[in-house]
Amino acid sequence: MNPLLRAVAIGLIALVLPSCSIMDPDDRQALRDRLAGMVPNDILQLTKGTMNGKAILYFEEEPTNNQVGKLQCREYVDGQWQDWRDEPDKAWMVYDVLQCLREIPFYVTFLDCKDKFLYEETSLKKGDIMAQQSPGKDVECRFEYDERYELEKLPEDIWKAESISFDDMIDFLVRLPSPPPGFIAPELAPLLCPLGAGPGWGCPSDPVTETDPPTEGGG
Repeated sequence: MNPLLRAVAIGLIALVLPSCSIMDPDDRQALRDRLAGMVPNDILQLTKGTMNGKAILYFEEEPTNNQVGKLQCREYVDGQWQDWRDEPDKAWMVYDVLQCLREIPFYVTFLDCKDKFLYEETSLKKGDIMAQQSPGKDVECRFEYDERYELEKLPEDIWKAESISFDDMIDFLVRLPSPPPGFIAPELAPLLCPLGAGPGWGCPSDPVTETDPPTEGGG
């Protein structure tokens, strides 16, 4: 794995670990205020990054051969639409979800990946129709969720942007070992340091660990 992507993945795993360093309410409020003043496009980017990390953590706990959804298509023939039917070998598996989420880490969400799958597969089907050179023939496709992965059964923070708070963004960033590729807000790094961000963010080592008294019996 690319070393940079590996570092990001390690940070994502750390999202589920408790952190006793994220405690100072004044430092946290200063970062909330800075986030509140960012332009909407930058906030959207941070929101999507947080959702990306949460989706990876969720689907890493699912069997990789579970079907998340499938492609259904119908053709327009002789002036009318035919019935919807499942497309063989066009199932979307947990493995595929994770592959997409990790392909451009921090910048795609679960729904982005679903839409990408639907767009690419629909384009292929339309290309097949065009190759047949059949005037008046068309095709349309839709995505059908497996009942286990219908949106209302999934955690909202992997598919609903409105569920992501500033604190979610802060916790996500602090636990990353370094800024993600192409990070759009490097000015946030100094504000993350007091909350426990690591040296990869340009932060000093935790002074507490350097001044801890030696254990009993130590030299």
